[in-house]
Amino acid sequence: MSVTTRRVTLEDSPEAFWERFSSYAQTWPISPEPLGSPLLEVLTPWGPLFVFDRTLAPCSGEAALMIFHGQVERWEVVSEGTAIEHLGGGRYRVKGQVGDVLDAHFFVLKLESVSSEKNLLMVLAAPNPPNAGAVVRVDLAPPLMVFRADANSR
Repeated sequence: MSVTTRRVTLEDSPEAFWERFSSYAQTWPISPEPLGSPLLEVLTPWGPLFVFDRTLAPCSGEAALMIFHGQVERWEVVSEGTAIEHLGGGRYRVKGQVGDVLDAHFFVLKLESVSSEKNLLMVLAAPNPPNAGAVVRVDLAPPLMVFRADANSR
């Protein structure tokens, strides 16, 4: 099965998104970009991911508690494939198992690390999410985003 989706509203505000989905936050090492850049380089078992930082507070640490978030352009059920492919620019293709289906527009995708390191969780938006337990390949609309806990919300 293959499904192409239309875009849905991602969030009311970064703070509301964090409050709603903070149970899916994970700590990852980062390499901040120059001050003022909205990009972060997140270091994962699959290599660096270049993400758009939705948090207003500057990032200066070596690791950050964050929620990965993307908007699904297309998904399909698969049996094999690479966990993360950078398609150029801000585009990524990811493969994982659907965990929680949160509502009619959001689901959690778990990307399993081959080296038994920490798995990566992504909160993805799609108007017709796949079923829980399905293994899917997802094409994400750019940019892949992260929401970080700012110092006042910890």
